[in-house]
Amino acid sequence: MVASLVLANIFSKIGFCASFLANFFIIYLTVFFVENVVGTYKKMVIIFASLGIIFSIIEVLARPFAHNFNNYLMYFSFNFWMKSREIPEILIMVWAGLYATILAFITNQFVYRHSCLMATNLKKSFDGVGGVMLMMYPILPGALYSGSFYIFCLPDNAADSYVREEILINYGLVITEVPRFLALPYNPDNTVRWSSVYYFVGAVSIVSVHYAVIFYYGLKMHFNMKQQLLKFSSKNRKLQRQFFKALVFQSIGPTVFLIVPAVPVLLCPVIGSDFHLKFSWQTGWLYSLIGLYPPFDSISFMMIVTEYRKIIAERYLSFHLKRGMENKQINHYYIYTKKNVSSFVTIIV
Repeated sequence: MVASLVLANIFSKIGFCASFLANFFIIYLTVFFVENVVGTYKKMVIIFASLGIIFSIIEVLARPFAHNFNNYLMYFSFNFWMKSREIPEILIMVWAGLYATILAFITNQFVYRHSCLMATNLKKSFDGVGGVMLMMYPILPGALYSGSFYIFCLPDNAADSYVREEILINYGLVITEVPRFLALPYNPDNTVRWSSVYYFVGAVSIVSVHYAVIFYYGLKMHFNMKQQLLKFSSKNRKLQRQFFKALVFQSIGPTVFLIVPAVPVLLCPVIGSDFHLKFSWQTGWLYSLIGLYPPFDSISFMMIVTEYRKIIAERYLSFHLKRGMENKQINHYYIYTKKNVSSFVTIIV
């Protein structure tokens, strides 16, 4: 098997296991034990963790991969145990849509935390119907991104013929038998392929707009944090500061796991067309890094917010420490008793 496929498969399995365990755990703690994370933000934490679990499951089922060849981009599935080719294609569409949904949901968290920190009138609306709309919004960019695959990236004979030999050499696959989506700015005869151009413009816009919002609100909170925290009590001040630190990690996470893998794959066809570059890269392993983001986000959130750390320490770590201390006391008692019995026997003799 191709080394990049092995690497992608390993990352996917690690991401699935870590995501399921970490996100299920944070949902469990948030629902039954956490008291300070309330209202709309509590719902957002639960929904976001649930999205991480669903995303990991879809990734394992879809087994998505990508290949960049000159000005050509191909998304395809290595799920060959399903007889129908349409089902893996639908799974790829759903997986891509969840990618955009997760990115949009992170953007929502930044907007909501900004409204809470700045005590804007927007916060009140987010606690009612506005909160429902805020949490429903990520479905829109997700649906748009999924739909762009079906509308603009369906394969045809011209696109297949351009990379038929390349896919056969790299993966030993007959391209017409592979569940796939294709995008290239120019057809083999150098005419503009407008459907692919629309896809690239839409995909880059969805990613860049949401990341710009994250960056904008992150900077605003950073520069106004000290002044705005004076409005809160000492307890809430500490909690708001922890939420901001969690958001900082939530901005680093998307950069490393969501933006860095996607941008090169999306821009290579455009750059390759403009500068007439020739390359053949198996870029699908980059997308497998996306599956590592949901567990990274949940674990960092639980490590930063004190209430989660206390609950974990009191309910789980203290139990093991207590058991260890009991075992240690039993061992000491056994040694002490054994020593006294030995001394007693010696005196009698």
